[in-house]
Amino acid sequence: MKHLLLFLLAFIPFFSFGQTDSIRGNQFELKGKLTSEESIKTACGSKAFASVYEFEIIEFSDSNYTQESIGIIFTCPEFYDDDFFELGRIYSIKVADENQANFSWSILNSYLLGKYSAKKDYWVVEADKLE
Repeated sequence: MKHLLLFLLAFIPFFSFGQTDSIRGNQFELKGKLTSEESIKTACGSKAFASVYEFEIIEFSDSNYTQESIGIIFTCPEFYDDDFFELGRIYSIKVADENQANFSWSILNSYLLGKYSAKKDYWVVEADKLE
């Protein structure tokens, strides 16, 4: 009995504080064609910069979003390869409807988000250019 009690006391923290999903908010998958020109890349450093890129929706897992295109927030876009953002290319993007950082971002072209009737902003979690 003593061994069982020691075992339970040793492993309760693992069950109580186990790994949880580190993505904030709801997650969605977007497949879309880039329709906006690349915005000015300003280096993240002492200030956190982000840019909005617009996509024509091919597939989007958020069934509540009904428009044919969408604006997506890319944080620190200069961290992507120099040729990552190509007009007309297809992308697979995982987005969340909450900012993933514990701080706010200066979104250089945030006016683009106003073109869409999204109830929340969509923040890139992961993005891949499809070949």
